[in-house]
Amino acid sequence: MLFYSVLALASIVAETNVEKLAPPPPVIMVRTVSTPAPEMGREKSPIPKNNPGTWANTGDYPSLALREQREGITAFTVDVSVDGRVTKCAVTSSSGHADLDKVTCDNVTARAQFYPRKDKNGVATTGSYSNRVHWQLPDVPSSALSIASDSLPRAPWPSDRSQLTIAKEKYPAAALAAGQQGRTTFMLDVDETGKVFGCEITDSSHFSELDQQACAIAREWKFEPALDANGKPSDGKSAHMLYWRLPKSAPRVSFNPGRVRSNPLAKPGSASLTLEFDASGKLTSCKSEDEGALFGQITACPGSGNRDVAPFLDSEGKPQAKRIKFRMSVEHEDLKTDAAGK
Repeated sequence: MLFYSVLALASIVAETNVEKLAPPPPVIMVRTVSTPAPEMGREKSPIPKNNPGTWANTGDYPSLALREQREGITAFTVDVSVDGRVTKCAVTSSSGHADLDKVTCDNVTARAQFYPRKDKNGVATTGSYSNRVHWQLPDVPSSALSIASDSLPRAPWPSDRSQLTIAKEKYPAAALAAGQQGRTTFMLDVDETGKVFGCEITDSSHFSELDQQACAIAREWKFEPALDANGKPSDGKSAHMLYWRLPKSAPRVSFNPGRVRSNPLAKPGSASLTLEFDASGKLTSCKSEDEGALFGQITACPGSGNRDVAPFLDSEGKPQAKRIKFRMSVEHEDLKTDAAGK
């Protein structure tokens, strides 16, 4: 089953006397889901009717989580009614942040629509559906802004505004690996033909790789040259701020839900098996008892079949009946790691 995500990019930068770049439009990928054909004699789980990518998007990110740069994955399960509506939503694996978990269930409950579960006779009935939302901070591209310059009456001006948006592949590899981001302010010297012939860092990002790359990129820019008092092209200076932002992805509903990871060993448990054999070695009784998530999945005495054995013998070599007991258990002990011991 394929699910699609909505990717939204937004850039909001407020500076005094600074020209603002318009944010790129959101990119939305939508594919309709066809009505599933009924299959008699086979149960069918609920199937999303509308695009799961619309269930959560960048605009849903809680404002506090954005400010605090928090991310996570919220797994959820919803109950689906016979008419395809979500009647209940439960978080099955937390993102670690209550606000991200809450907005997940709020949005899924309000937006998700389903084709209901079908029983073996093809009759609509109640069912459940599980998936997860991956909350990641919006991807805001690195970009440069032109700021006030002292070249009068007209300073050099970029001839193509798109060159001020920095492609992801131009992010310095070392800075990307180290998770470095920041703001580099620099002054460019532009000749009368609009070519950059000098670059000076006026306010460092505190990362040399970012500062050096800012000048390397800016040297490739093309400008409308400065004009002197007579309106003729002349050398001039152009000041810029480049905001280095680490590339990220938009929050999305997982296209392939997969299995929500569980831990059958999370709680202590035990299992016991008692077998009774008569003097001929025939199995006459099989009883099992279990406790805990792990052992609750085990069937110790499955079905029928020949599980007879050779007779048990006493000390004189005579056949005798026997009761055999097996026992397994899961016990928890705290493990002290090197980090915990320091």
